[in-house]
Amino acid sequence: MKAAEKYRRVFGSISHLKDQLSWTTGLTNMVEFLAWEPKQILGITKKQYVRQIIEWAVAPELAGKNLEEVEHAVIKKLNAKMHESEQLDTYSPKTTSICDPREAIRRVAFFSEDYLNKEFDIFLSLCSDVYLDSFYQQFITFEPNGSWSTHGNSGLFEASTELKAMYMDNLAYNHQANVLVANELKFNGRKNPDQLLKYCVMYEHLLEKGFIDKGAKFLLLFIGGNALEHNKQRLADRELALCHKRPKKYQHLLRPELLEIVDHLQVDSITWSALTEFNQHYLAENNVCQVEQKLLLGFHQSLKAKSFMHLDV
Repeated sequence: MKAAEKYRRVFGSISHLKDQLSWTTGLTNMVEFLAWEPKQILGITKKQYVRQIIEWAVAPELAGKNLEEVEHAVIKKLNAKMHESEQLDTYSPKTTSICDPREAIRRVAFFSEDYLNKEFDIFLSLCSDVYLDSFYQQFITFEPNGSWSTHGNSGLFEASTELKAMYMDNLAYNHQANVLVANELKFNGRKNPDQLLKYCVMYEHLLEKGFIDKGAKFLLLFIGGNALEHNKQRLADRELALCHKRPKKYQHLLRPELLEIVDHLQVDSITWSALTEFNQHYLAENNVCQVEQKLLLGFHQSLKAKSFMHLDV
């Protein structure tokens, strides 16, 4: 049985991007992220962690010791390593080392782009349709008043779509307006060198599998610490030039069918600070319920605490 089939058997699946998911799915995705990326909790990869424990356990000075004595010695060394790595300043540089739970939380809460992605998934799933209409109409034209569904990069999405060619960050889909928005989140970095073309592969796959409707408008929206270039033609030309230099590796990105999707694609960007300003204007100009007020202000507080807001990282 394939991994995707095992996942669907246990957790179910979606058949179309219009399927509404509970915001609590975002909590499952957060646990999934930590379970598949234990480095975020351990401080180093699981393989490195296991190897370190074994090396301590078989050290010459422990030869002939009983299990309890070896266990005591290993725990002592582990505690010493965790003590060495602990940082007491919020924005002390993030290191790769075994860490205790407090240090692990500091690293993900303030320095992890993956963790921000999961926060954004939950945030977007709780936003009202009115908010999403207002936000996305800055970048793409469509008839408002439809219902939005959002999907994060998760086992549910991957197992349902069986999309293996690329990983997305977050998708927002309005079935009535037939609009698909790919939210590509950046802490403070640049786009990947083949990102536009890979998102076109995703669009093609979702269309072929029936997860979006034919003719769906498609917006790739970069959200980052700094303004990211969004001249589609320049970006596409650079990516195609890269692919032509390495045709064997990138032949799947050079198909004529994919270039038609590039023509259909719209690209834009917004900074996190501009997103925060939009939220402030939205709160001031609309009769927003208390729950959505707390949602927007809470996400704003989390963004303000991120390292890229305080450091040149």
